[in-house]
Amino acid sequence: MKVSIVDAATRLEVEVAEPCSVLDVLQAQGIDIQATCGGAGTCGRCQVLVRDAQGLGHRLACATPVSDGMEVVVERMGAMDVVQSGAAGAFPPDEGAAGYGVAVDIGTTTLVAHLHDLASGKRLATVGRVNPQAAFGGDVISRISASIDGKLDLMTGAIRNAICEMTDALCRAAGVERGQVLRTSVVGNTVMQHIAAGLPPDSIGYSPFTPLSLFGDEREVEGVGPCRFARCIAGYVGGDVVAGMLVRGMDDGGTRLFMDLGTNGEMALFANGRVKCCATAAGPVFEGANIHLGMPAMPGAVSKVAFEDGRVAVSTVAGAAPVGICGTGVIDAVALMLGLGVVDETGRLLGADELDDSLARLVGVEDGGNVFYLTPDRSLYITQGDVRSLQLAKAAVCAGALTLADAAGIEVSDIEGLEIAGGFGAFLNLESAAAVGLFPRELLRCASSVGNTAAGGASALLVSGAARAREAELAEKCDYLELSISPEFNGFYVEMMGF
Repeated sequence: MKVSIVDAATRLEVEVAEPCSVLDVLQAQGIDIQATCGGAGTCGRCQVLVRDAQGLGHRLACATPVSDGMEVVVERMGAMDVVQSGAAGAFPPDEGAAGYGVAVDIGTTTLVAHLHDLASGKRLATVGRVNPQAAFGGDVISRISASIDGKLDLMTGAIRNAICEMTDALCRAAGVERGQVLRTSVVGNTVMQHIAAGLPPDSIGYSPFTPLSLFGDEREVEGVGPCRFARCIAGYVGGDVVAGMLVRGMDDGGTRLFMDLGTNGEMALFANGRVKCCATAAGPVFEGANIHLGMPAMPGAVSKVAFEDGRVAVSTVAGAAPVGICGTGVIDAVALMLGLGVVDETGRLLGADELDDSLARLVGVEDGGNVFYLTPDRSLYITQGDVRSLQLAKAAVCAGALTLADAAGIEVSDIEGLEIAGGFGAFLNLESAAAVGLFPRELLRCASSVGNTAAGGASALLVSGAARAREAELAEKCDYLELSISPEFNGFYVEMMGF
């Protein structure tokens, strides 16, 4: 049997002679992977990304038997980025502060942590990794269901262990003693903050979607220490959005639309001195989930798709050999398919017999359905189901923006700036996003990607009392719209479903 192993930007082709587990193969190759239970299947730390006949998904290496042609991706913490200067945004550090602190952005799919000198506010190192809670489901609804099923303690333990591991890695990178880390700030969506705090998010899963806490306070977290949790607005507008709005100064004036796109499409519109905010159930498509060959934005993920010299050209994260496709790659691919006429305005993926010869060679049939091939070996492709998943997600996001404008009594043309935040937004091709209808096409004129503002907000809240005070003021200006009961949203949603 042949097995491919992707570790960072390195790919190994391994010949396996007898039945064994993925963990056995990794250990035999000397690849470092955590398996503190010795392969008993109880610690849950040997999670890898596997692609085989069953599809692409996260599995425990110790519990996954090897099969011929299998691809295994070992997920690592991101490389350390040592920064020599630069404070936490525009907010001054607390006077008289000493020691170090860690700012953590808990995304549903990925985690990012910064180490800061509390006296100067300077960021000393950064680390990122996959959220280990992926084993409990790819979106917040799955995590809520897991909590209801009695798995809250497991998820809480997983995220706290991850924070500790990242803190240790940051300290090693910056040459700081672990005992000098005096406090931590945490931002995330409301469900992620509940789980990190050890609070059941169960009530967020059903109407009226009421969280147990809106946070904005400091709590002692076992194993981590004092943690300051960002202020949330509602069950589905969390501290990550408030933190992002904070560092972007979104309430400084003007009419501006802020979007944080991940497994939830959270957004806020600043108009007439107030903030209208909402969350759309976009699903985890933007994180590469619910896509046939989807994966997070890690080495080997196709992140860009273009058409050059009559051929499809792809770029991958870290330049590694293509393994799957992440959210930005899906949007590029569908935008390309629309431009070529391979997908029609209803979202139907045409068959080879409906296209001329130059395009017919790009499509085929896999598992009984039409697909669009991304690579010459035809190992990666977009399915009809992938196009439909993106349609649902983009329609929800665009309809959310239109609903906010309607509630604020303004026209889309009145919006002076659109800022798209999040790791997904940082690498998003804005023209592709406009082409598929992720946001009103009219806003391409003023759209920009602003990066991981949640992590920047976590840093500001960590080092600056001025930022914490501004956070409270910002939250008081927010009016939350529940889209699940909004007839306006439902009307816009149907209208935005097509391309």
